[in-house]
Amino acid sequence: MGKIQVLSALALLLVVYSVHATVYFREEFSDGDEWRSRWLDSKHKSDYGEWKLTAGKFYGDAEKDKGLQTSQDARFYASSARFESFSNEGKPLVIQFTVKYLMLTQMVPPFLSTLYVCHIIGR
Repeated sequence: MGKIQVLSALALLLVVYSVHATVYFREEFSDGDEWRSRWLDSKHKSDYGEWKLTAGKFYGDAEKDKGLQTSQDARFYASSARFESFSNEGKPLVIQFTVKYLMLTQMVPPFLSTLYVCHIIGR
């Protein structure tokens, strides 16, 4: 088998695999400020920073590339959004997100933590 045939077979397998993937939660922020009705800011502390919706300093499409941006320096940010319950038992769980780092002059890079709560029912 030649190199092109192997690459073609791998590409076909990738397409078949991705067709069978299930997306449980997707947020594109494409409806203006309506994201505020889906996302809940934490009230655990009173000094969390405020999010703003923007495409940032660089983008391919100003409308399609919008996302949440931190608006205040030296703040923590905490927000969550609901999604339907699901089980990935016996299957891998993939969490994917995109981050644009715009503050290249800071010494400490920001980090993103993802917290998910698993409820075990009947055990």
